[in-house]
Amino acid sequence: MGRGLLFADEVGLGKTIEIGMVLKELDLRDTRDSFLVLTPAQLAPQWQQELDDKFGLDFVCNYDDEFQGFDAHDRIVASVDTAKSSRYKEEVLSRRWDALVLDEAHYVRNEDTKRYSLIEQIEYEEAFFATATPIQNDITDLYNITNLIRPGLLGTSTEFEDRYVADGDDTQIKNADALQRKLDRVMIRNRREETDIDFTNRDVRTNTFEPTTAEEELYDTVTNYVRSNYSSEDAKHLVLLLLQKEVVSSPSAVLGTVNKWLDGEGSTTVSNRERDHLHEIKEAASEISDTTKQQRLREIVTTIHDQLDTTRVVVFTQFRETQKEVAESVRKLDQPVHVVNGDCSSTEKEAIVADFEAEGGVLVATDSISEGRNMQFCNVMVNYDLPWNPMKVEQRIGRIDRIGQERDVHVFNLALADTVEEHVLEKLYGKINLFTQSIGGLREILSRMEKSGADFEREVFERVRTADSRVELENNFEEMAVDLEENKEAAEKMSEFNKGVFDSFEFGDDS
Repeated sequence: MGRGLLFADEVGLGKTIEIGMVLKELDLRDTRDSFLVLTPAQLAPQWQQELDDKFGLDFVCNYDDEFQGFDAHDRIVASVDTAKSSRYKEEVLSRRWDALVLDEAHYVRNEDTKRYSLIEQIEYEEAFFATATPIQNDITDLYNITNLIRPGLLGTSTEFEDRYVADGDDTQIKNADALQRKLDRVMIRNRREETDIDFTNRDVRTNTFEPTTAEEELYDTVTNYVRSNYSSEDAKHLVLLLLQKEVVSSPSAVLGTVNKWLDGEGSTTVSNRERDHLHEIKEAASEISDTTKQQRLREIVTTIHDQLDTTRVVVFTQFRETQKEVAESVRKLDQPVHVVNGDCSSTEKEAIVADFEAEGGVLVATDSISEGRNMQFCNVMVNYDLPWNPMKVEQRIGRIDRIGQERDVHVFNLALADTVEEHVLEKLYGKINLFTQSIGGLREILSRMEKSGADFEREVFERVRTADSRVELENNFEEMAVDLEENKEAAEKMSEFNKGVFDSFEFGDDS
């Protein structure tokens, strides 16, 4: 057990950045090689990307194909639950790590859980825990987390309660000055009012529009196919999920997938009955050319150039076929169009982004560019389609809304009415204020959802799959929205509770 620090800044002040800076310093010393970052499952890819993007630190994630276990790599980002699993726990505990990072540390506050036991047993030189809300239920949560970082600092649990927990109220502190002096040794907590960070304003506009009859028929045909061919025991559910996403993106994306299945490409096998359905989908998709979304996008791009005093717009899509369709459509506006996707090498991506900065116009990008390319020189983006994971949406916006952005950021969302896209955008993302929520607040909401056993993307798909009518679909999303709002309110309540407790302290005061 080595030294430890608890980063307990208020939500939205960049605990990830602070820890990344510390890891980078350790990296530059050349003597610190093995770093283990443990996070809630849905946040692991985000940590991996942030560390690479901002600090040039290369980590393997337990979700990567190349991940071969905790004894096979020196720098790993993984979910806490993966690390504590019977498959990997022994590997995690078999080595001494130069640095251990634990994100959302309040989720291991209960000393009677397997998560707490795992962290307690990990050997490390230095540890860095992050949480804006170390106290979730009562003051003893603070003791449990601190005791993981610096065992014995606050005495035994009984001694802690006697010295620092108010008589008859375990949500209040007594002897705050004495407790602060102890916590000053291990805790860093910055408040928003103490920073000089100038937070960028976001102007978010949602464009929901009615699909044409042909577009509506394609959506219904695909959705019915997905519902009738789904099986929880069948690996095909992943490709069905993909198809359900593609149908609100573009007919081209749907055609690309369906043609591969019909041609026998990949691992997806189809029965004769399914083949008939796929031909119906292919026929419906083939009849659509200039889509309503394409038309709206051209209108928006023209409006942006005329009204927002900018010559640059980034358009994001999840799918390569949609990207081709969008690029061809935007070229009708007779302005520079730049295209970047996962097929481009790192050098090619850099060159394309540089051309975009110099020439202006429209950059049509897949989500590959949302990982590791910063474009503060641009302040307008369009979500042509929406990922069913709010963290991925935030990653897109984060390419232009980050430190160094001097202008307000404008985000345009496109959505077809009465589709899963509209429900995700308005009912779900609207409930959690996704587009104005701090990244820290979003992490807290998703972590709470994960704790209850839910996965955002899978939950969305289930709501679509199990709905037998548009009314039932709307009701399904209303239920999910209520759950999300409850998670959001709980996160905000905990944040305020912690703020109230820690406002009695003066961290960093030398007096």
